[in-house]
Amino acid sequence: MSEKVRVEHPLDVLTRIERSAAMEQELLLQDDGTAWTGLLADYVDALSGLATPGTAENGYVATYGLDEGHAGGCG
Repeated sequence: MSEKVRVEHPLDVLTRIERSAAMEQELLLQDDGTAWTGLLADYVDALSGLATPGTAENGYVATYGLDEGHAGGCG
């Protein structure tokens, strides 16, 4: 008698690989010792600095709230 070999679904394989890589990456970030909150704040400040000069030249500074860009959908 021949036994059927169970083959893992390809999406399950990809999910397992993705989770493993994410855990490895998280451990590397934790071991790094970088102050990620400060780094993220500096990054956002730098992006904001790049975005505002073009609008400031004409006296208009764009400001956006969470609900002004239709981020949550329209009704």
